Amino acid sequence: MRIFQKMEGDVNCVVWDASLVLAKYLETMCQTKPEFLSGLRVLELGSGLGVVGLTAATLGAQVTLTDLPEALPLLRLNLSENKSKIASMGGYAIAESLVWGDKNSEIHKQEFDMIVLADCVYYEDALLPLIETLQCLNHTLKQKPTIYLTQELRDSEIQKKLWNDFYEKLNEYFYIEKIPEEQQHVNYRSPDILLLKIIKK
Repeated sequence: MRIFQKMEGDVNCVVWDASLVLAKYLETMCQTKPEFLSGLRVLELGSGLGVVGLTAATLGAQVTLTDLPEALPLLRLNLSENKSKIASMGGYAIAESLVWGDKNSEIHKQEFDMIVLADCVYYEDALLPLIETLQCLNHTLKQKPTIYLTQELRDSEIQKKLWNDFYEKLNEYFYIEKIPEEQQHVNYRSPDILLLKIIKK
């Protein structure tokens, strides 16, 4: 897979370690269960460069990658670079704009089997909109999608508090299961990166 990055820019311009952990976990699961992603409708939140969503698409999933409007040009470039590989594996990918907290988004009217997001808890003002978006996506669905989330646990007190606040709020509405390191890819796991499986209560 080919991924373009920017040397300067915001959080959506580089590949984060947490996205590699989640992408490799999806690969590992597909090696164990080939049908794990095949044909599934997958939504990626905060796609950034698209590593997780594009990986899912190369594993046979039908993926909608989403991010802020300003992130779409680079995201769509990466999608275009990997289009032939995705098609050869029976997958599909499209990139769309989604602003967290926007309850009128057309994305909320679609059905998804799985939601993935990597290292999305970073800015305080995005915390509640992200929770709202996860709730909205679950309210409109007949079957609750499985959510896979990775997050790097950072050392700064601000980031620690932000993650704790997010986790506490998430725990009010969702069942949360921590996936142990031994179930993750041997070369793509870290005690500093949480991998969670989440389902709406």
